[in-house]
Amino acid sequence: MKPLHEQEVESAKQAVSEAGREPGNFDFAVAFMEPDPDGGGMFTVRYEVTVTNGETGRSASYIGGIGLDWLGAFAEDLNAGDYD
Repeated sequence: MKPLHEQEVESAKQAVSEAGREPGNFDFAVAFMEPDPDGGGMFTVRYEVTVTNGETGRSASYIGGIGLDWLGAFAEDLNAGDYD
């Protein structure tokens, strides 16, 4: 089974395709974040996903991890034309 971040990137590419755009024009860079020192012993992986439309140069960053919905925010931005 693929890690969560890889599954989410695949879903994001599918959202790009469903929006009538070319997934190959979008770059999804994932950078893992340091664990929260105040997490009370709980280690939850979080990562920053920076999405860039290679054609327009527009990009935005989102925070992903268990319980976080960066895909929803990305889909809203994509449909609002933020990457055009």
